[in-house]
Amino acid sequence: MINKQNIILIFKSIVLIFVGTMLFSCENDLSVVESLRVDEKSPVESTYDVTLEYTDSGKLVMLMKTPEINRFAGDDEFMEMPQGMKMEFYDSLGNIKSTISANYSINYIKKKIMKAENNVVATNSKGQKLITEELIWDQNTHKIYTEKNVKVISDDKTLFGDGLIADEQFENWEISHPTGDITLDTDVSDTIN
Repeated sequence: MINKQNIILIFKSIVLIFVGTMLFSCENDLSVVESLRVDEKSPVESTYDVTLEYTDSGKLVMLMKTPEINRFAGDDEFMEMPQGMKMEFYDSLGNIKSTISANYSINYIKKKIMKAENNVVATNSKGQKLITEELIWDQNTHKIYTEKNVKVISDDKTLFGDGLIADEQFENWEISHPTGDITLDTDVSDTIN
């Protein structure tokens, strides 16, 4: 015969078995815990076939196209464009004033430094073209620079050098250790004694 005391005893036994099963079924497997952590070497976000438009007061300032952007979190957060990118900068009338393209690019967000690498080509509104293997854009100082070999092509001349520094529009630039055909605007007789 089942009485009230037996029912309470059976209920308590079932609860103890359930609680015991729950306690012993939990396991702290370190490999499982580690797999749930964010890997700083893996992107936290990936985006494909990207077109970014930056505007100021409703006017297009910059347009960037890239097949892939990967964003990495951490103390030194950055965005990587492993398949390259192309950027176009516009003047107030909507005309392209300069461009830059590269086969690889990385943008350090907090530092405001963007590095373009591998087959870098930059152009300006004067029709001048810069070719190099690395170009760094420091958004804090509004300068672009490289210490790699450069080639600057103008309408009538081609210059080579061991590096370059310029404003971010590549309008005013200076080559380190230039070589090539250089035209002087002074009268040669004024400089020869």
